[in-house]
Amino acid sequence: MVNIINGVWKIPWSVSIEVGSIHRIRDLISVRVQHSLREGNTLADFFANLVFNFAGTYEFNSDQDVPSEGRKIIMMDKGNTPYIRTKYISSSAQ
Repeated sequence: MVNIINGVWKIPWSVSIEVGSIHRIRDLISVRVQHSLREGNTLADFFANLVFNFAGTYEFNSDQDVPSEGRKIIMMDKGNTPYIRTKYISSSAQ
């Protein structure tokens, strides 16, 4: 998305409306768009996956409304605890 928003890649039709909205906002304020590893923005990654996996619209009015996994990420951020992504590899896959 960074390359699309920064004009390096052609805009796919499937996100053209959203990219157009982002460009209009960029015309109003000075912003820099850059890639952030998911470990560096764990909560945003959690919310993006939540919406993507369940194809719905969510609204959280308090931190208590956020699913427990999201609240855990918030608490880790508040405590400056680093997030370490792990991957389980089954013994049959080796």
